[in-house]
Amino acid sequence: MWKLKFTKSKKSPDALKGKALVCSTEAAAISIGIHVALILFAGSIVAIRYVQKRDASFESANIERPKLERTKLQMPAKAQNLQKKSSRPKITSRMASVSKASFALPDMMGLGDIGGGFDRSGGERSLSSMGSAGSLGFGISGVNFFGAKSKGEKMIFIIDAGKGMVTDGKGGYYTYQFAKDRINRMIDGMRSATLFNVMVFTAPNTTRMFRPNLVPATPGNRNALKTWFAPVNASPSVVGKIKDLTGEYQPSLTYADSPLRKNEGVTGWIRPVQAAMEQKADNIFVLTDGWGSHTKDLGDVLMEKGFNSSDEWRESIGWTAERIALYKKDKDVFKAKAEKALAEENEAREKAGKPKKFIINWQNYMSQELKFNLPDGPPSILVRFDLHLKPEEIIEHLEQVYKFNYGPQKLGKPKIHMVKLIASDSNKTADAELQTIPKAFRGKFEVLRGAKTMEDLLKYNNVSDEP
Repeated sequence: MWKLKFTKSKKSPDALKGKALVCSTEAAAISIGIHVALILFAGSIVAIRYVQKRDASFESANIERPKLERTKLQMPAKAQNLQKKSSRPKITSRMASVSKASFALPDMMGLGDIGGGFDRSGGERSLSSMGSAGSLGFGISGVNFFGAKSKGEKMIFIIDAGKGMVTDGKGGYYTYQFAKDRINRMIDGMRSATLFNVMVFTAPNTTRMFRPNLVPATPGNRNALKTWFAPVNASPSVVGKIKDLTGEYQPSLTYADSPLRKNEGVTGWIRPVQAAMEQKADNIFVLTDGWGSHTKDLGDVLMEKGFNSSDEWRESIGWTAERIALYKKDKDVFKAKAEKALAEENEAREKAGKPKKFIINWQNYMSQELKFNLPDGPPSILVRFDLHLKPEEIIEHLEQVYKFNYGPQKLGKPKIHMVKLIASDSNKTADAELQTIPKAFRGKFEVLRGAKTMEDLLKYNNVSDEP
């Protein structure tokens, strides 16, 4: 250590001031040195601790938490109660069909198909999940079905393929082809997300469907429809013949609460309408030439009355077996005459470059064209037992079909539109029986007046593209 000795100096004040300045400088230098040393020492300690720092780790501790008791859900009991309250009609299944669901993405977004969704005929596979669903929103399209205008997402078009649709008075083959073209055009104008199907039928019980389920109106399905639809009444030799078409419909369900519970009477246009309702269409359009003949099952009625055949019943009211046999023989002779006369008339038409003549049945042809009639036949069992179904019975049946197929999903009633094909010179533009169906199912009734020229078809009918 430095020792400072202070003595009384006799030096001058200036000398003393210089000596004091020197001492102060030395003290400051010593202080700075000490501080620098302390800083270096502290910094080395921090650096050593930083280098030797270990990774952080977490220690877990078991903490006991209170456990909550589980409670049983009450849904099963509630569901059973709802089922008991449900008014869903009973149904008896005759046939069960299980098919693998397929999916084709509508092309409205330009994304094409998922998984190569095409069937053997070239059409895109059915969008079965969409067909059974509720409203889709983006698939609404509007159509004008010969004056019956409507909008929807799931539309089915039904057209009668019977001979009565191509008679001379109704425009023959020309009008029928016009109707087919119009249906194709309506579908071409739909949005791709709209679901559709087309069905054709002939009396009494033949129905063919384009697809077993609703399909989206994509270009592939539209083109496939044209191929499938083209042969229907395309030439005189195939008029009224649709059994070679694919897509047969046979009712696989019976509706227990319906007056047609055994499917007797599910004939004519009733059959495809039932098929359309089973596909849950929201709009069903039907083109036919009239109410048609819808009767209860004759065999069941005869059995109830104790007869094994209609001839046995006729014999019970006085017709002998010989008289019945003679009538049947005369019937065959007259039918042969009518067929020969029709063949000769059509041969003359062909030579003149005219279209072939179509007839509904040979008995009408004989009485109306050839002006001769069969002798009085045996009494009609249909009239005797009143087997013809009444409009209210058919409506009741369709109500049951609606409740079973639409009710579980709480879907609204489908709109059933009826369009009647009439002769070009017909004054009867109403049909009391046929009009009962649109009234019961929120639809419209219209007429299509047949004609042999495009000018007259456009003149007498509402065939604009405006929905």
